[in-house]
Amino acid sequence: MGREEGFTHWIDLSASVNINIYAIASGKSYSHILQFTVCLGQLYGCLVYFITAYLDGFNFWTSPFYFWAYFIGANSSWVVIPTMIAIRSWKKICAAFQVEKVKTK
Repeated sequence: MGREEGFTHWIDLSASVNINIYAIASGKSYSHILQFTVCLGQLYGCLVYFITAYLDGFNFWTSPFYFWAYFIGANSSWVVIPTMIAIRSWKKICAAFQVEKVKTK
């Protein structure tokens, strides 16, 4: 990652974290949309990471233990947690639309 990419990454990361914390803590109506968006970005990054490793032939692993403990085990939380948050936020967003639909009838 180049210096510019790293700088942009940290600016984006800190902005998304701070905005999300503010939105969640203050109960803003857009908090679930932000959470869903950030989770999709994280899942996209994981997908790129795993696909890149696959296309390179998993050349970085020296033993099956390293592959399962590091590549799968250590990285699984970066997939599982955002997936759970995205599902929860998606359900909240859908529920809000259903309530709005009932109000307008």
